Amino acid sequence: MSSRGQFNFVWLFAIIAGGAILFLAIYGAMQFSDTAQYQSDTEIAKSISILTDPLQAGFSEGSTGRIEFREETRINNFCYDDGFGRNDISVASRPDADEDWNLAGGATSIHNKYIFSAERSDGLDYYVFSKPFEFPYKVADLIFLTSDSYCFANAPDEIVDEVINMNLPNVEAGNCTGKENVRVCFGFGNDCDMTVYGTCGSGCDSSYDTGKVERGGAETHFVGNLMWAAIFSDRVVYECNVKRLLYRTGIIAVELMGKVDLMDARGCDSNLKPSLSVWASATGNASSRDLSGLNMAAKSIDVKNDKELCGVW
Repeated sequence: MSSRGQFNFVWLFAIIAGGAILFLAIYGAMQFSDTAQYQSDTEIAKSISILTDPLQAGFSEGSTGRIEFREETRINNFCYDDGFGRNDISVASRPDADEDWNLAGGATSIHNKYIFSAERSDGLDYYVFSKPFEFPYKVADLIFLTSDSYCFANAPDEIVDEVINMNLPNVEAGNCTGKENVRVCFGFGNDCDMTVYGTCGSGCDSSYDTGKVERGGAETHFVGNLMWAAIFSDRVVYECNVKRLLYRTGIIAVELMGKVDLMDARGCDSNLKPSLSVWASATGNASSRDLSGLNMAAKSIDVKNDKELCGVW
């Protein structure tokens, strides 16, 4: 009886210990897999910042690119508008559409770029392009990131030409196939996900130099190339990035005032400093609703600069 009891105890202990070891091995493997996936998605978020470097427009009218993933990828874009602000980009992935999304990797904070997108977008292919923002001097490059496809209905000729020149593969302008995710109407249209209205009057190259985008009962105001930002990004991301851009506009104005002093000291006088001082104050704490009024002031300052013997920009 003693021998049999000892035998049973040994086997029972072996089964319990073996089960515990197996559980720990499986748990450890799962933890390692989750950690590896977290690290991988964190690296992808970092690479997005690097991949967008060549896409910044610089002195050109715009640049276009495409990012392809091997598995469905979710990109999160959270914007913060304190001072110069930042975009926090994080990435999550899932190998199969029937599976849950993996936990998003660590966020990469991007302070020197203005990335306009949805707060959360999913897809295998992402389309990226950029446009310069001048107000009235060069402020920054706007970067647009989207996984959706678009139909531009009733778009004016200048918008159609711009889509063609930019060679945007996810935008159909004029002849829409009906397979697009988002229908963007210009001025009017049926079954529109959003409608773009141009409000610029005389003295404008296009009525869409200023305007607004109506979507979901809310209005988003734009000027210049911010029209593209209002179309391709969520309202919350748009409003945040516009505040960042206007803050940067004011800081650049202060720097240009210093440049005026330097030019005066070197015998190339400029009368632009008072205008730049007012401009810096007007833009420092402005928002998108101020864009239309600020656009008139920007054009006035630009005209003054053009008339100067020594232009400040």
